[in-house]
Amino acid sequence: MPQWALSPPIPPRVRIAVPAELVAQLPPVMQHGPTRHLLAGDQLEADEGRGRALPRMFIDESLLSARVLIRRMLPSRVALARGRCRNAARALVALAAAGMVARASALPATEVAMQAPWWVAVAAGALLGAVLLGLWVRDRRRLRAALDAGAEAGRRLHALVDALDIGLVVYDQADRLVLWNQDFARLYGPLANELQPGRTFEELLRAALARDLVPEARGREGAWLSERLAAHRRASGTLLRALPDGRWRRISERRLADGRMLSYSIDVTELEQQRRAAEQASARLQDAIDALTEGFALYDKQDRLVVFNARYREIYAASAPAIRVGASFEEILRHGLAYGQYPQAAGREEAWLAERLHLHRHPGPPALQELPGNRWLRIDERVTRDGGIAGVRTEVTELVRREQELQRVNAELDATNARLAEISDTDALTGIANRRHFDRRLGDEWARAQRDRQPVALLMVDVDHFKPYNDRHGHPAGDACLRRIAALLQDTARRPSDCVARYGGEEFVLLLPHTDRAGAAVLARRCLAAVDGAALPHGASPVAQHVTLSIGVAVAEPGERACDAREMLRRADAALYLAKQAGRHRVAEAAPVETAT
Repeated sequence: MPQWALSPPIPPRVRIAVPAELVAQLPPVMQHGPTRHLLAGDQLEADEGRGRALPRMFIDESLLSARVLIRRMLPSRVALARGRCRNAARALVALAAAGMVARASALPATEVAMQAPWWVAVAAGALLGAVLLGLWVRDRRRLRAALDAGAEAGRRLHALVDALDIGLVVYDQADRLVLWNQDFARLYGPLANELQPGRTFEELLRAALARDLVPEARGREGAWLSERLAAHRRASGTLLRALPDGRWRRISERRLADGRMLSYSIDVTELEQQRRAAEQASARLQDAIDALTEGFALYDKQDRLVVFNARYREIYAASAPAIRVGASFEEILRHGLAYGQYPQAAGREEAWLAERLHLHRHPGPPALQELPGNRWLRIDERVTRDGGIAGVRTEVTELVRREQELQRVNAELDATNARLAEISDTDALTGIANRRHFDRRLGDEWARAQRDRQPVALLMVDVDHFKPYNDRHGHPAGDACLRRIAALLQDTARRPSDCVARYGGEEFVLLLPHTDRAGAAVLARRCLAAVDGAALPHGASPVAQHVTLSIGVAVAEPGERACDAREMLRRADAALYLAKQAGRHRVAEAAPVETAT
């Protein structure tokens, strides 16, 4: 066993200073009592005669040796484990030193929690070395396992990224190439030699332009380069790139939190081809719609304009500023109303608007619409499968004007026909119905009376001695006399259903529907009185000094033996003959027909 040289006796009072942070490395039981005071640098007393203490140098060398041992045992790359073990070693050596000092100073057992000889430090060091070696081996194995697992995860991640059909590339804060995947390398195959870490984005762009890999930049390479660099610096949104082989890629660039740039691109060739095909189909459809001579408009289910042709805007010239994609049908209508585009709505704009909106949203048969200047449209609207409204406006101005002209001509023709009918049924001299009209009315009223079982009366009137009147007063006076008598008879038979007609020469007839014998007799006497009251002078009449009448009456009542209209007319004429035979200026009634049994 080596002998340790003892130093001279320590003075009566010795102060040993131990760093305070070592106390925290000791077990909790050693952080209290005399040991705590010793390590904290408290004062220790020792009498000269009670023993000798280990020199301070021994304690410092022991601490130094432990530190060197730890540094040699642990590799520098396991810094965390080394620091942890170093702190533990310092605490154990300090504990051993404290025990030796306590033994040298011969402190009572009641004041020192643990006393140990000097070789305790050596034993503690050996024990510490074994513990540290075990910790180092364990940590080294764990570190190697972690590194292997990380490397394997990294290989799998790289394989996964390389398998993606997405071109990935990362640039550092200085815009230099850092890493990329296989899809990016395949995408820019001619740039394989340029894809080196450290190459800047601009250098790669210039290399691509030099190899004619950017079709859209042909003829304007400098301007395109400036635009692309500016978009790259902004790193916002996406851009569409055409490749020399006809493919299309959508490129997205994002700035990462640490300032690096992540760029990824996706092959969108099929989508772009479909989009372009849809645009071409839409353009062809628009060309076809614009070629129509009719106005066409398509509204969606929210009643907003989707498609229209140039003709539609030409037709509604006043509404043209409001006719745009996205405008509602009501907005366009209101704009047209404000500029007087719809003459049919004048004075009732809101009511017309409500009616037009209802017809638009619930379309039915084609409708006509008037525009200023007597222009006309035929509107034919249909509901589409998705709930929209498709409408066609056809200019029908010429047709409507022809129809208007035809209606005007027809109206004039109807009026002419009515006038002709009136003329054909009117006596030219007196202005009352003629015999043609009377014959038709007699047949109609006779049939109605038979059907309804109602009476009907007929008065045959003759102007007494009219031929001598003409001879005495002249034919013009005779015509005037006849017109005056016709007017008097017309005023006497006032019912709308009564018919007063000139039967011929100086004879008149009165057809009286729904009139029995008593009524017919009363009306006949009124006719006589009316003419007598007019007192038309008659210088050649043997009856009176004024014009007089003779009247024959025939009545057909229900229940009588059936006869026809001609029979009734014959009976009235026979009654007139009786009146004349009886001296004229009187009324004679035909004998009633025998009652049917």
